[in-house]
This record gives sequence, structure tokens and C-alpha cells, in this order.
Amino acid sequence: NEYKSYLSMVKQVLLIRHGEGDHNLLFSQGRVSEASKLRDPPINRTGLVQAADLGLKLRNVIGKDFPLEVIISSPMRRALLTTQTVFKDSSVPVVVSPLPTELGDIPCDFGTPTSRLVNEFPDISFDGLEEIWWKENETDVQLRERAAKFRTYLASRQETYMAVVSHGQFLTKFVTDSGYNTFCNCECRQITIDNSGIIVNKGPIRIRV
Repeated sequence: NEYKSYLSMVKQVLLIRHGEGDHNLLFSQGRVSEASKLRDPPINRTGLVQAADLGLKLRNVIGKDFPLEVIISSPMRRALLTTQTVFKDSSVPVVVSPLPTELGDIPCDFGTPTSRLVNEFPDISFDGLEEIWWKENETDVQLRERAAKFRTYLASRQETYMAVVSHGQFLTKFVTDSGYNTFCNCECRQITIDNSGIIVNKGPIRIRV
């Protein structure tokens, strides 16, 4: 009974970084200027393979051990495409939120107007998302504040089992890791958040593709 009471007070969350985009590939090749200029890029072929692979691996997890109730996705194209691919054929509802988007300081991390996203992703609901939902010239301090706000947001939701599809820098700040980016493309980590938004446990699910 005490364990069930504890479970009712915490949130179990799967944190997923999006699949590889062309900007990630260019950054890895040292072509920083080219990468930075790609406005809101989608995932590329490698990213699609990564997302499909993660989806297969998660099918062995989601269910009895992790009864997923909601998926919360960043509105960036690469996150939305990752969401669609990882959770293909899933009936779990998707909520699009600007809170877990990437640090908005260069064009590849600037978003796409909601009216265009509605046309590009007709199977996803963008209810409540402002037309211009992203920030530009965002600072590292503002990113940390947004990550803290998102922890509180997750703690306030009614669901217990959630998945979040987001970005490397944001997720690194969200879990308070040191470093620039500690998440690989399509890496998935499980965390537990208490009712005040504090991360109280990391694991046991950790998947890299």
C-alpha cells in the first residue's frame, strides 16, 4: 500500500531526444555555419532509422511495465517526426508543447509557424499553440528556467506514465547534467519526478540506438 501511495505521487517519464537531422550531421563534420542556417530541419534518413529502431525497442517496454498515457512533443519538425515514427500505430494521445523545445539561439533551433505545422502534420493536434511559439536570442539561463518550469508542468499533469520527445541541450538541462549535450540522437532515459517537480530517480530504462 505504501508503494502504491508513492507511485500515485510521482511521475514516470521517458525522455527521448529526436533522431538525427542534417544539422546534426553537419555539426559533426565541423560545418557549423551551414548547420546553423538550416531552419527547423526535419530528421534525415539516419534519423528515421534511429526512430524506427527505438520504436521497436520500446514496444518491449511500453505496456505492463510502463503503461504510457501521454506523449509530449516539442513543436520542432525533428521532434514531431520522431514522435510519429517512434510511436507509429500508437493510440496514446500526443500533446505539443513549446516548453521542451531546444535553446533558441540559432536558426536551426528556431521554429515553424503553427499554421504551417498544422498542414505538415495533419494527424497531430496543435490546439493552444501560439502561431509564433519559439524564442530567439534565448540565453542559457532562460533555458534552465524553462527546463525547471517543464519539470513543474509534468508534475502537475494528471497522468503518471509519460514520454517526452525533445532536444539535446534542453534535456541535458532538464536532468541537470553537467555539459553541453549528454543525450545521443534517439536516446531514451527513464526518470522519476516527485509532485514538486524534483527528479528523485533516474532509470531503469536507458536505450541507445
